Amino acid sequence: MNYLIKTVQPTSEPVSLAEAQLHLRLDTVGSPPSHPDDTLVQTLISASRENAEQYTGVTIAQASYKVKSPVVSEQVSLQTHPVNSIASVTYEDSDGAVQTVSPSLYTLDNFQRPARLVFKSDSPGYDLTVSFTAGYTDGESPNLYPCPAGVKAAMLLLIGHLYENREAVNVGNIVSQYPLGFLYLLNPHRINMGL
Repeated sequence: MNYLIKTVQPTSEPVSLAEAQLHLRLDTVGSPPSHPDDTLVQTLISASRENAEQYTGVTIAQASYKVKSPVVSEQVSLQTHPVNSIASVTYEDSDGAVQTVSPSLYTLDNFQRPARLVFKSDSPGYDLTVSFTAGYTDGESPNLYPCPAGVKAAMLLLIGHLYENREAVNVGNIVSQYPLGFLYLLNPHRINMGL
């Protein structure tokens, strides 16, 4: 089994504060426009993205990761999608020294979901550590993986729901964790759904 570790948190979100303010119909003042609840809204933006990432298995905001793969084969699942770049592939040799695998020995298969590292011939035969960046590339150049509109819409739905309902919402005998449509909008983007 591979182990995915986030090493650097996202520095920007796919939904901006201005987009969330507009969605929430907040009356803003000043330049740049601000509202007394901006800190809360920023927290809700991050929380909605984290929920969407957990549900889909997709990296929505760019972050850096390491995958540790104790089972070495011809390919290593990177456990998320989309992967922007591979920073390094390393392993510890029999003497305990860290060795770097040459990029000429592997390719990134980003067509699979989740993405995977594929060796062109045999793998080094040791447990590997793959360091990489992943996430949608909105605002980056080149913008190879723009954030899908459905993901942004789902995030905005959850932001609105969490802003209006500071506690769980009881609908009859059912406690509603997510607003209607949130999971529906994210379903096409899920990976590792199982059978």
